[in-house]
Amino acid sequence: MNWRALGCGLLAIVVFVAIGISGTLMALEPAGCPAQLQWVDRTYVAVGPPTDEPVVGSGDPAPLGTTLIGVAGRTVFGPEGSTPSPNGGDRPDEIALDCGDGTFVTYRWTATE
Repeated sequence: MNWRALGCGLLAIVVFVAIGISGTLMALEPAGCPAQLQWVDRTYVAVGPPTDEPVVGSGDPAPLGTTLIGVAGRTVFGPEGSTPSPNGGDRPDEIALDCGDGTFVTYRWTATE
């Protein structure tokens, strides 16, 4: 039995697993909402403190889908009656995001042209 080969193999396994674990931990975003969101060509900035439910305009917020924060999917809400759209002109100017910790943050589009 070659002890050097066995030791090198064991060291390689430990390093491989350590890099995998550290990469996964770096990819996982902790609960909470970022200060701004990028949605294709639009930048949304957080307005106001976190709330217990999504607040977007008046009425019941409409779910628009999910977005990834790290590797976690978070639900995005728009004003009542809004629908998901890939077109920039159809997107709402105000959205709310599920922070993953039971709170929601409202974001407003910052039009910079």
